[in-house]
Amino acid sequence: MEAFRVTIASPPDRQRLVAEIFAGDTQVAEINQEAERPLLELYPRPDGTPWNLDLVAFLEAVLTAKQRLLGA
Repeated sequence: MEAFRVTIASPPDRQRLVAEIFAGDTQVAEINQEAERPLLELYPRPDGTPWNLDLVAFLEAVLTAKQRLLGA
């Protein structure tokens, strides 16, 4: 299982910064602030097969992304 990488980005289609979560070179998820509360958007795999993610590692990546994006 590859480690997750979290980046903060400013995509042109968003009004505010987002936190992107990658597994290797593939984006798995994004946390955005476009709504009243932060939203977690999950992306499908490019080949259409389901993701099989290490739950603990993914949750740690989500918490890291939240902290970097929101400072909380």
